[in-house]
Amino acid sequence: MSLLLNLDHTLGCGQVFRWRKEGDLWKGVVDGHAAKLRQKADGAQVISGMDQTSFDRYFRTDDELEKVYRELSFDPVLGDYFTRYRGLRLIRQDPWECVASYALATNANIPRIQGMIERVCRTFGTEMDDGSYAFPSPEQLLDRCHRADGCGLGYRTDRFIELARLVHREKVDFSALMDMEYMDCARELVALPGIGNKVADCVALFCLDHLEAFPVDIRIKKAMAQLYGAEGSYRKVSAFARERFGHWAGYAQEYIFYAFGR
Repeated sequence: MSLLLNLDHTLGCGQVFRWRKEGDLWKGVVDGHAAKLRQKADGAQVISGMDQTSFDRYFRTDDELEKVYRELSFDPVLGDYFTRYRGLRLIRQDPWECVASYALATNANIPRIQGMIERVCRTFGTEMDDGSYAFPSPEQLLDRCHRADGCGLGYRTDRFIELARLVHREKVDFSALMDMEYMDCARELVALPGIGNKVADCVALFCLDHLEAFPVDIRIKKAMAQLYGAEGSYRKVSAFARERFGHWAGYAQEYIFYAFGR
């Protein structure tokens, strides 16, 4: 079945941290499995590590990308980005891995984030057949939490371990967060250790199906001021974007983020 999917844009735009391109292959880790993908004219070829169910969930094949383009076509800026970066899809990540990864992403650039996550995986995760490591479960982290200090997480260490403890104790109900209205979900997320407004929006968007979430970091703040004259507090810029782009605000954010990073 043909699928509008560009792997370079989707896996290289900064929404996920554990993919690398080697030659014509994208290599990553999904749900504890080493995955290899190759771009094809009609989508992507799975070489290993994903069955159809996991592929469809991960790459959100239930999102009709052409519909996203049509419904946001009123915006000339996005229309240009949709042409240039056609096939960029949002990823539906594992909730625990997503919230833990973005808790580490505060005040760090993408290479730094990738380095921290890789050290966490090598320290706590399960080694796979190809020599890479799965993202550790909360239980694996808590079993050897004293080793977290060697992962170079800095001030994030205690918050990271406390987050794992809450998830382990089932104090974080990802299914309930997914079923909530977006604003209620965001409010619950910012009550967790290490989760501010931006991380909450990233988690809501990238793993909890709240596609109206619009994360605002320094790059997006600059872009929104330059493109739309939207300035002010986090809440003000994010609310402006949700009002302008509606249900697909998260898609608009990712295309703007990607375009301004190139």
